[in-house]
Amino acid sequence: MNQCEQLLEAMKRGEQLTVAEAMSRYGVYALSQRCGELIRQGHPVNVETIKVQSGKRVARYSMTL
Repeated sequence: MNQCEQLLEAMKRGEQLTVAEAMSRYGVYALSQRCGELIRQGHPVNVETIKVQSGKRVARYSMTL
């Protein structure tokens, strides 16, 4: 299973992923690029900016089920 397939299955299960979560759970370092591939394939991937505990703003990717 490639990285896009792993991410697609995770988001279909309702997971919402930041870059740090995608790295630790699935070994995906280029989350925005993989999600871009999914979007180009026609999958409804959502992106929102959230504030994490450190105060930084990061992107969180999810899928509308």
